[in-house]
Amino acid sequence: MSLSAPMAIRTLLVSDVHLGCKHARTEEFLRFIERYRPDTLYLVGDFFDAWKINSGWHWNELCDRIVDHLIKLVDDGTRLLYTPGNHDSFLRQSAFQAMLPASFPAVKVADEFVFETLHGWRFLVTHGDLFDFFETKAQWISKGSSAFYDSCLSLNRWVQRRFLGQDRNPYGACAVVKGRVKRGVKFISRYENKIMQHASNRQCDGVICGHIHTPVIKQSNSILYCNTGDWVENCTGLIEHHDGGLQLVSRYGEAQSLPLPRRTVCFATKDPNSSADVVESDLAELAC
Repeated sequence: MSLSAPMAIRTLLVSDVHLGCKHARTEEFLRFIERYRPDTLYLVGDFFDAWKINSGWHWNELCDRIVDHLIKLVDDGTRLLYTPGNHDSFLRQSAFQAMLPASFPAVKVADEFVFETLHGWRFLVTHGDLFDFFETKAQWISKGSSAFYDSCLSLNRWVQRRFLGQDRNPYGACAVVKGRVKRGVKFISRYENKIMQHASNRQCDGVICGHIHTPVIKQSNSILYCNTGDWVENCTGLIEHHDGGLQLVSRYGEAQSLPLPRRTVCFATKDPNSSADVVESDLAELAC
């Protein structure tokens, strides 16, 4: 348990914790979430790794403590929203949700949410697998490569323990390799373009997702793109502070910050020639 009082923040977004996988960074993640007291917490998919249930399932006392901490946060007033990913897609099934015990905290589950920041910026929050060609059309490729990837993680961790210091990321090399592979996946599936276009269609200024384990904040095609990263290779999460700024914080390396000024344009104005809402979006404000 953290000895210092948790920092009050407006919003916390984390993805790809992969509880149940032996390579999940459960100790680091528990320390991380104990540092903050969010008004709203988004679990942006792959919080559980159900792909490991039939083979290689690892659930320990730290996993129980993480779940207990989430329940405590909800009991203390935190809103908890969960958008499932490809590794915990079973949560998308209404039949499963109906089976949850009454003691389970109130969690809103949906494929996507619209998150509005303190200063009025709208972000589409979704895991991202529904925009990945391999997950929607050829998931057998993704599942087939999972065992190879786990072997790479195990080798990487052995090398780190044997030859490197404890402050080094034990999965740093895998993060680099996987980042290059994922860039290929993004090229083939046009992942980022599709997800940002969907956010634009939903009248959002940006998108916040996970899935590809590549933490980043960037602006592209007048849409803000934020990836929360993961808790296997990178140990990152996205925070909205009470001053309205976004910050991508990391267990390793420097944080990335995105100050978001108060919006000076309306999100929905009426086109006199149409009954539909028209959304005005001008990201040039961020250059101020």
